[in-house]
Amino acid sequence: MSAAAVAIVFLLFFLVGIAVGVLVVIALSARRAHKVVPHVRPVAPPPGTWPYLSGPGPDEGEPSWWHARSGD
Repeated sequence: MSAAAVAIVFLLFFLVGIAVGVLVVIALSARRAHKVVPHVRPVAPPPGTWPYLSGPGPDEGEPSWWHARSGD
């Protein structure tokens, strides 16, 4: 084999090794992140608290300040 062929083989071997190393690091970090966070469904907040804002609902009409504006 010529020197160029040996260099190409070593280069390909080096690039494949780097790609496999990067994939292993990504897979291990994803596995660790998946194991740390437990899959628990969120609990609904009690009624009357955020995000359930107090005030008139969408079926209760417009607020009174809307009708108090002049010029409309």
